[in-house]
Amino acid sequence: MGFFKKKQREQEPVDEELTFFTVSEAQRFRTTVREVFAELGHEVQIHADHALDADGRGYGFWNVAANCHSAQESGWREIIRQHLERVLANFDGADPFEELTAEQAFSRTYARLYEESGMPNLDAYPHSQFAPGVVEMLALDLPDTVTLYARKHADTFGGWEALRTQGLANLRALEHEQVETVPAQGGGAFNALLGDSVYTASKALLLPDIATELTGKQPRPELGWLMSIPNRHQLVWHVIEDEGVLGALDGMVRFTAMGYSDAPGPVSPHVYWWNGTGYEQLTQLSEEDGSLSVHVSPEFHAVLEATSGD
Repeated sequence: MGFFKKKQREQEPVDEELTFFTVSEAQRFRTTVREVFAELGHEVQIHADHALDADGRGYGFWNVAANCHSAQESGWREIIRQHLERVLANFDGADPFEELTAEQAFSRTYARLYEESGMPNLDAYPHSQFAPGVVEMLALDLPDTVTLYARKHADTFGGWEALRTQGLANLRALEHEQVETVPAQGGGAFNALLGDSVYTASKALLLPDIATELTGKQPRPELGWLMSIPNRHQLVWHVIEDEGVLGALDGMVRFTAMGYSDAPGPVSPHVYWWNGTGYEQLTQLSEEDGSLSVHVSPEFHAVLEATSGD
């Protein structure tokens, strides 16, 4: 099944990167972005999912494209203009880190998960690999925006370890907005944490404790759990206990694909399994038709065999 293929309009193929647009819509969107940049006095290189300016700064398309997709095409130019004006004001304004005290920085720092492929110039920022295709970074939460710690900023306020410890504490202190138990076809169920906060998905960093806190289920070390983070507003998991893992996995694959393709702030289209030492990617995306398939490693196959015998 091609999860990322929306219903085709007049049989035109869907754009590979901005999947809620057809190819021609995406091209018109990118052309409009280039024009608006020029009107604001900036020359950029346009790529499939982002633009780069002369200083190497990246401007991702997904969020503003999602907003355009929800509006009439006649309104795209104004939506893009307003978005770029906010982004450029953040880039061109005073460095928000310069006037911060250490106490202020710590109170506003959050550990946050991002899609690795959507982060241009990743080496300029302190980060760590959370799961295949997903990186953990340090975010400074400001009244009107969120900005990332560059390496020089992190060094100013104590370095990666100190800031990450505080960022996890701040993440843990955020209120859990909405928790749903989603039944899966064929049996089993999975849990979804949903919220308006841009840090909701990043609470995956708190697994498995958050699963126990919200559902009372304690994962068995030899079985682990399933996890996905479709977009910044969704965290999905299933604590493996019995044969219900098969239905839960199938349901999570579908839920995650839809959440990744239809919402702002995409993080990952994949479902992962905690194997005891890290996250193993269970799904693979076909470059030909956008379909997802499940890849079962020998280790995960052993888990399926163990649960089928319970």
